[in-house]
Amino acid sequence: MKFTVVGVGPGDPELVTLKALRIIKEADVVLTPYSPRGKFSVAEQIVRANIPEVKTTPITFPMLTDTEEREKFLLGELERIGGSWRGAKSVVLPVIGDSALYATGSYLFDAWKKIVPDLELSLVPGISAHQLAASRIGSFLAMGEDVFSVIPCIDDREGIVAALRRADSAALYKPCILREKLAEVVAEAGPWGRMARIDRAGLADEKIYEGAAALEPAEEYLSILLLWRS
Repeated sequence: MKFTVVGVGPGDPELVTLKALRIIKEADVVLTPYSPRGKFSVAEQIVRANIPEVKTTPITFPMLTDTEEREKFLLGELERIGGSWRGAKSVVLPVIGDSALYATGSYLFDAWKKIVPDLELSLVPGISAHQLAASRIGSFLAMGEDVFSVIPCIDDREGIVAALRRADSAALYKPCILREKLAEVVAEAGPWGRMARIDRAGLADEKIYEGAAALEPAEEYLSILLLWRS
């Protein structure tokens, strides 16, 4: 069986490639990722905006950082929906952004291999969230010899500061994780000539914060903080 993780872009339904749409249309099974917190899937919304007739199978992805707990949960989900994929030749998982960057498809593939050892993996690239965020404020991410860094906001203040100090420009993913520490971390790695945070880029409720407002505690999960030295 072939498992394909398809990047469908960061939210704007028009920012999905023709190849992504073709792969989804041709698949025997299309899974759609959901969070335990709710029944809304941005990836499914993007797919349905382009292929209204698509039939999907929901699969829940846990918000867990422990590898063993996460894998146990996903194995349970795969067993739950086993009737949809057993016997299929191709299964597709649409994910927001790019399939090779912070994509949950990696966790699912690792778990699935425990059930189907010869499972084949394929990746279809998509536009990343930081690319769309930069375009929404009309800014180039990096030029010439600039060092551009993509940094996940995790509970490692020293690591984040060290990574930022090496960068001429940067994209911080999920700044909501740092909450009130966000401003302190960014300032410690500064100075910065420009700062902008884009929440839910490309969606109807998109919000843009620039300057000091970009460093206010963020609550939105789909958020990108962009920083430039000059």
